[in-house]
Amino acid sequence: MTPTVPVRPIRMMIASEFIHGSTARGLVGGFRALGWDVAEVDLLHFVVRGRGRLARGAARLLWNNSIAEYNAEILRVAELNKVELLLTIKGVNIARSTVERLRANGTRVVVFYPDVLFDHAGVDEAVLAATDLIVTSKSYHAPYLDKLVGPARHAFVHHGYCPSAHSRRHAPGAIPYRWDIGFIGNASPHKAAHLTAVARAFPDQRFVVVGNGWTDMAKGTPLAPFVLGAPLTGDYFARAIEETRINLAIHHGEVGSDKWQDLTSTRTFEIPAAGGFMLHVDNDEVRALYEPGREIDVFTGDEQLIERIGHYLTNEAERAAIAEAGHARCVPAYSLEARAGEIATLLMERGLLVNVL
Repeated sequence: MTPTVPVRPIRMMIASEFIHGSTARGLVGGFRALGWDVAEVDLLHFVVRGRGRLARGAARLLWNNSIAEYNAEILRVAELNKVELLLTIKGVNIARSTVERLRANGTRVVVFYPDVLFDHAGVDEAVLAATDLIVTSKSYHAPYLDKLVGPARHAFVHHGYCPSAHSRRHAPGAIPYRWDIGFIGNASPHKAAHLTAVARAFPDQRFVVVGNGWTDMAKGTPLAPFVLGAPLTGDYFARAIEETRINLAIHHGEVGSDKWQDLTSTRTFEIPAAGGFMLHVDNDEVRALYEPGREIDVFTGDEQLIERIGHYLTNEAERAAIAEAGHARCVPAYSLEARAGEIATLLMERGLLVNVL
């Protein structure tokens, strides 16, 4: 999808958390590359942060005031700059009254929703329903969104990688591998079952499991020795991918009353973007993005997962060639900057931005 270039800069605002490597950080670069003017309103500028007891207590005490100030800033920036479009990631901590006031003043409100469930803290279904358009990165959300807002007010755009964070640093053939097998992601029983099978099959390989919740979940299991014990973010997240021979892309498993289960996720794009070889759970959606056996490889079930890992541990040249081809497929086509172009085209096609062509 080629983005439609407007004849003048669109006046836009993105309200979210602008952490290095985040969805918001990737999209803002894409919209600016299209020639749009973008104001950033960062939620993290309004809340107390810290790990200590005092900071956490202060955050709870000041939370309502912090969120009120965040919403007030969104309205202030929109009015000051005559903003035509607000894009927010998941609509987190945005009040329905804010959405209604923006729309009453002529500002379009669009939500990009790159997550599985809609019951996250700070996400309000009534706020989502009040927006002009919900753009989801999950194809299976369509029936739910049909009921919430109707087919004309939602769309599907894949997630992607953030170019400023998820990139290669080493020349092909000169990667200083730290690990042979790696997984990055938050803990879940579904993931743990697959990874425990890997730990049993390859107890002597350099295997690492990175992410939140793994220390407790893996305790007393064959997986425990391989848990890093801390998350990695930004540049160090990307380097862990690049410096691992085989990166596993395994999703959370069934969640919620609808038993949704990811087909693709951020990792589907971040692993190849960082130069990593990706072994991904098999499905039609990932096969539409990459060619298995040439750009990535896929598995179904533990038996095939273990067989594929064993194959690529003993076929280094084939593995490296696939990693290189996967990177070429992903970069730059699957970047969040490219996704910004897809969203821009959607907005034009659906008439949400007018008098700009």
